[in-house]
Amino acid sequence: MYKPAFHLPGPQGAEALRLALLQGLFWAAWAVGGYQTIYLQENGFPASRFGMLNAIACVMATLAVTFWSRVSDRTGSLRRVTVLTIVLGSGLYAMLPLIPTGRSWSVLLFLAAIPAINFFRAPVSSFVENLTVRNCAEHRLNYGAVRSMGSLLYSVAGILAAQLLIPHLGVAATFPISGLLVIPVIFLTLSSPEPQSAGSSKKARTGTGELLKNRSFAMLLVFGVFFYTAVSFEGSFLPYLMREAGADTGNFGIILASRAIMEIPCLLLIAKLRRRFPPRVLIVLAVLFMAGECLFLGTLAGSLPSFVVICMLFGIGNGMFFGTAFNYIYDLAPIPLRATAHGLFVSVQQIAGIFGNLIGGVLFDRVGGRVFYIIAAVLMLFSAALFFFSSRQRSSAS
Repeated sequence: MYKPAFHLPGPQGAEALRLALLQGLFWAAWAVGGYQTIYLQENGFPASRFGMLNAIACVMATLAVTFWSRVSDRTGSLRRVTVLTIVLGSGLYAMLPLIPTGRSWSVLLFLAAIPAINFFRAPVSSFVENLTVRNCAEHRLNYGAVRSMGSLLYSVAGILAAQLLIPHLGVAATFPISGLLVIPVIFLTLSSPEPQSAGSSKKARTGTGELLKNRSFAMLLVFGVFFYTAVSFEGSFLPYLMREAGADTGNFGIILASRAIMEIPCLLLIAKLRRRFPPRVLIVLAVLFMAGECLFLGTLAGSLPSFVVICMLFGIGNGMFFGTAFNYIYDLAPIPLRATAHGLFVSVQQIAGIFGNLIGGVLFDRVGGRVFYIIAAVLMLFSAALFFFSSRQRSSAS
């Protein structure tokens, strides 16, 4: 059984601590920098235009994940590519408030700048996660326990940003401060060992067709299209629902923090849960928690406390999904193609984000936030049913 090993002397304990600090400080910086939606909303972006912007950014993210993954394969260094994308992505993102606002051409500048920044910034979280998952596997560490440090510091940083940083310095200050917070992450990444489990670039190129011939994996990708479309509905437009319901969007960080707090118990218990339940059951249960959040957002959310309590459901589901989905992908894929399989799933996530944001922005403006989130709940339930029945066929066949 994998153990956290924080308390153990020697290389295993040191690596567990390093990875936990890497996850914690990275997600703390991401929490502080998570106010792009609020910043654009304050500067007059309607939901439809914001959806268009996010869709363009997702197109760039899809290209970026493919490009930087190939660079990683060809150079044989996930660590160096992770550092490069952190430096360029966070550095450019920190300068976003320098773009003039309130001008007739400001929207065009944002439409050009944010997707360009996304080319470097979008793959960062995927690379940090990939680095952590593979090093945990190679050092026999409990990924859930290590990843829970990310959720913990994300929640702490989100609360501090909402209660102290934004009231005194404003939303614009979160961008450069987030850039400063990733500096220790860069050093921790550089000091981490290079994962040795990646397949060669030749295997990655030839393995895509082999993976797509695997019916179970192909159905997982189909599930991902519907599921991540609904997730983009849920995540991208939550500040607009808050404003529609009369809740202060400056407290958006508190809502995100409440989610992250609820991820922690699931991540700590995920090893035990995986021993008791099949991964397909845990994935479906995770999606049901997220669908429940969307349903309650569409029917009950009004005040800040109601948003906080309801969004905890998403945190429970997200922790369960994070702790199960990557291992499920690795179970489906041959060992030399596991990195490729992960990359394909991330690409599906980005492609779904394109449709979700394009459709979501227009839909939100037309039907309103309440109906919009009920639609998101229905889409998640459909994806859960699709996954459950397709994976049950796989289990029966096996």
